[in-house]
Amino acid sequence: MQDENNINKNDNEEMLSKKTKMIDISEIKNGEKANGSSTPTSSGIGKRRAKIAAKITLKSVLFILRKVLTYTLNILLTIILVGIITGAVVGLAFIIYIKNYIDPEYNGLDNLKFDSSLSSPIFYVNELGEEVELEADRLHGSENRLWAEYTAMPENLVEAFVAVEDQRFFTHNGVDTKRTASAIYNFFIPTKSSYGGGSTITQQLIKNVTGENDNTIQRKIQEIFRALNVEEKFLKTEILEMYLNTIAMSQNTHGVKAAAETYFGKDLGDLTLVECAALAAIAKSPVAYDPIINPKNNLERRNLILKLMLEQGKINVDEFNEAYDAPLSLSRDGETEYTETVHSYYIDAVLDDVMVALMETFDCDKTTASRMLYSGGLNIITCLDPFVQSTLEDVFTDDTKWPTTTGIRAQAAMTVMDPKTGNLLGIVGGRGEKKISRGLNRATQSMRQCGSAIKPLSVYALAIDMGIYTYTGPVDDVPTVYNEKTNSYWPTNANKVYEGRVSLSFAIQKSLNTVAVSTVQKIGVEKVFDNLVNNMGFTTLIERKTLDNGKTYSDMQLSPLALGSFTYGVTVREMTQAYSVFANNGVFIKARTFYEVRDNKGNVIINNTPEKKEVYSESTAYIMTSLLRNVVSGSYGTAVRDVTLNDKGKFSELQVAGKTGSTNDNKDNYFAGYTPDYVACCWFGYDNNKTIVSSGNPATKLWDAVMLKIYTHLEDNDIDYTKKFEVPASVVTGVQYCSVSGKLATDACKNDLMHYKGGMTTVYSDGVFDKSSVPTEYCDMHVPIKWNTVTQAVSLPGCNCPPEQLIDASLRLITDRHFNRQVTIRDAQYVYMPVPEGYVYPTSVNVPFFQNIIGQGVYVGSSGSGKPFNRICIEHYQPDIPFPDQDDGTEFDDSILY
Repeated sequence: MQDENNINKNDNEEMLSKKTKMIDISEIKNGEKANGSSTPTSSGIGKRRAKIAAKITLKSVLFILRKVLTYTLNILLTIILVGIITGAVVGLAFIIYIKNYIDPEYNGLDNLKFDSSLSSPIFYVNELGEEVELEADRLHGSENRLWAEYTAMPENLVEAFVAVEDQRFFTHNGVDTKRTASAIYNFFIPTKSSYGGGSTITQQLIKNVTGENDNTIQRKIQEIFRALNVEEKFLKTEILEMYLNTIAMSQNTHGVKAAAETYFGKDLGDLTLVECAALAAIAKSPVAYDPIINPKNNLERRNLILKLMLEQGKINVDEFNEAYDAPLSLSRDGETEYTETVHSYYIDAVLDDVMVALMETFDCDKTTASRMLYSGGLNIITCLDPFVQSTLEDVFTDDTKWPTTTGIRAQAAMTVMDPKTGNLLGIVGGRGEKKISRGLNRATQSMRQCGSAIKPLSVYALAIDMGIYTYTGPVDDVPTVYNEKTNSYWPTNANKVYEGRVSLSFAIQKSLNTVAVSTVQKIGVEKVFDNLVNNMGFTTLIERKTLDNGKTYSDMQLSPLALGSFTYGVTVREMTQAYSVFANNGVFIKARTFYEVRDNKGNVIINNTPEKKEVYSESTAYIMTSLLRNVVSGSYGTAVRDVTLNDKGKFSELQVAGKTGSTNDNKDNYFAGYTPDYVACCWFGYDNNKTIVSSGNPATKLWDAVMLKIYTHLEDNDIDYTKKFEVPASVVTGVQYCSVSGKLATDACKNDLMHYKGGMTTVYSDGVFDKSSVPTEYCDMHVPIKWNTVTQAVSLPGCNCPPEQLIDASLRLITDRHFNRQVTIRDAQYVYMPVPEGYVYPTSVNVPFFQNIIGQGVYVGSSGSGKPFNRICIEHYQPDIPFPDQDDGTEFDDSILY
């Protein structure tokens, strides 16, 4: 039984062994020794088992190896697949990036080369239509850059630049992969102060011409693609020629030919090896390696260049030894002297405008346009009026013409324009003699605040054109924006007084801030902003801008649009062209400084026909002009004292219109004025934003001095000029109206109590209307009353005033004023409000007769006087019924009103 069990056990073990393919050989051998003997049968079985065990063991090892290899291969294949997918995604993303953000095509070099012998003359057109050259302003290359052909460049000069800047230049395709890879490695694992150093001469040429030098990956990638594109279009020698003619070489020079003249007084062909190395040394950093400013730095770098030339086989040992550490013989007295002409502010503006036009016309960058301008033999026909320009310069250089101010010398800028043609006739961008070439032009470049001078442009003309206002208005000079936190109203006026109900003409003459703000609210800030930007030519206004610190700025708000307090400001030039709309019958015309540009063969390459756009109707433009004439000659005009042009006897018939402007802190003064023939704007202030301390408006006084001199010249030389603005057929003038209602005047309007007490009249006869908006209804806002001249109070039912003390007068029916706190309004004591039947009048002498119908906590404005003129004549008041405040012994508390 035991043997049977053993047999079964052995069978099981064998079966298990077969299943697992494993066996312990040592157990077999030990078993044989234990038996002490063996038979042939048992011995064969043992050998077979040993063989089977060995075979099984080998298979097991192979099985494990196969598994390991399979797993390893799967992992490798997975990694490769992930890599392929990742590479595809990255590659696709890169392709999309290139497509959306990189412009691989570059045409900026196509027009780079010009004949250096050509200069560009500048002309003006005289009164006979003849083109007259401004000889002193002929352009000869103010950047001191002369072009040299590649064949004229000495071999040592070319080899010196190539050796130090791009030794593989003649073998690569625009991109040196070795240097680029090094730069990329340095970007991710910085080993230098920057990740630059990968740029080839081709890439440097593109960077020099475009002026793009920002240290960003996008710029470097675009530069690489552009370099590849340039190498396809140009020969290596052509690229080198352009590079060596445009590279900055310090001392206000560009290009090796000008540099050779400047530093050594030599032609390129006469340069020695050491001089060639010295010029090549400058390229890395022009000022740092300038042999005049930093001779030691230049010596060290030119020695390095000589070593590189020797190592690269460009020179031999003898040449190296002779040039190494050799001193330079510098000369600042070359045969050709290059001095920059100091052009007028006007010509500076012409050059800027032509440069932009060239860039747009030829789709080129600024450097290429500059070469075309200065060395392309162009003929520039300007819009300059020499007399207007000289007049501006005379006034701005004559200190006796300048308003007296305290402290440092103030600055100013002014432009004069023909409103019909868009021609800028004269420009001056600063005070005193102009001594700097292409310096700051405050008339065309500086952005300053224009203050209230913006109001006619931003709100009033638009409101008239939309039918919100007519010439009469009327408008209410009261604050409209309440600040609950401070319990205060905004805005305030310059004199801190609110007038109340006035005509639009009065509001513009007095430059009332409240009316401008409420008008923007009526029109909408979006529409006002859009009109300034898209119709009036303003380019410096911003819709919205968020800075890195999270602070947001916008000119699409009440204060900038109504009061002229913009984020950056506006230029005098753009203010001038905007005001030309009114003098040009509602048509906007873009200001221009030149008529056309021709090439050296006489072909017109730029025809600068000005852009025109009808912004307002003729009637709106004329109505606006009529309103702005009142600013200069009206009883309340802010420019009346400072504009003397139309006060002079011989100019008494000349019509002048305009608008003043100033900031709250008086750091900027403006005057925008025009006549039928000229539009001119003047800014006055300090470059450092210092507060102006001066009587009157200095900008207006300078404007007047210039225009008075221009018109005196016209008059003295019998030159015709237009004296009056043309009245459109669509306009009716001389209409009598009531300024309180804007309607036809009645006798009650003439009896306005405010006018009787010394205030402004409410009846005018100068109304200017479009035929479609001439008033046909009579005033319904003046309410006739009896007023006691002795008690200076209103005689109402129940008052037994002596008849001899009474006069016929009228108060103003105004019921729409409601404030959260009391506001001082000049006409508040002339206001009338209807009261219901059985109304009980207040007995206080300090409140208007309608006080008891006004709820607690509601305010309608106060004139600030102790006894308002619209109180009831309590002195003669004999009511038939007792008053509540008398019955209960209480009195009305009027302290809350003041």
